[in-house]
Amino acid sequence: MKIFVVLVAVLCCGSGYARLAPVLTACSSSDPDFEKCVKAVVERIRPAIAAGNYGEGQPKAPPLEPISIDQMAIDRGAGFRCKLSDVKIAGAGDFTMRRVKLNKSEKMFNVSVRIPTMLVKGQYELDMQILVLKISGRGDFRLDLNNTLCNMQLKYIFKDDSTVQFQPIAVKLKFDKARFQLQNLFNGDPTLGRVGNEAINQDPHVLLGEVKPAFEESLGKYFTDIANAAVAGASEQEILPP
Repeated sequence: MKIFVVLVAVLCCGSGYARLAPVLTACSSSDPDFEKCVKAVVERIRPAIAAGNYGEGQPKAPPLEPISIDQMAIDRGAGFRCKLSDVKIAGAGDFTMRRVKLNKSEKMFNVSVRIPTMLVKGQYELDMQILVLKISGRGDFRLDLNNTLCNMQLKYIFKDDSTVQFQPIAVKLKFDKARFQLQNLFNGDPTLGRVGNEAINQDPHVLLGEVKPAFEESLGKYFTDIANAAVAGASEQEILPP
């Protein structure tokens, strides 16, 4: 998932800034084939994106494989409480670029990618109600996602020294197929645990819908930090060559 930020904040903006990694190739903001250029650059440096390693002299960036999120908490009262921790997301490196749009007058980028498969693992604490069934537990969880769409909007401002800074990045996820596996539901009762997982997976989008805002917020913060590290000290002219 880190590609969303690196792609927009660095790749599509060019490599005029001296601190930007030499593996990057400039794509002119006025190029009529701007989107095609960006996609070609991304394909060429895909291994560097996955590793978070952009060459000697560059700060080590968080890797794309896996993405790590320390903690997410959702509390909607007695009907739904969930805490996820030590979350690892694998598979984002197989993304497919769908769209890259630059609106220079609005100081804004819009990026859309599709990720064929992702595996999410971590620890959970859950209390939720599905119809008449109250589901609770804590332990390991696994979430398999297929055909996930991620849209991002990146806006930037100029600081007092005229350098660029990205505002908090808005992330919107659209899930397609999903399947949960929650260990230790109902204090480890195997029969009730099976029933609970079956109930969740009859319509996994119920649980996904509850946790999605927390995922979007966490990823937005993650990508904003990466974007600002990527363009630290750069002017608009340096990251957006004509």
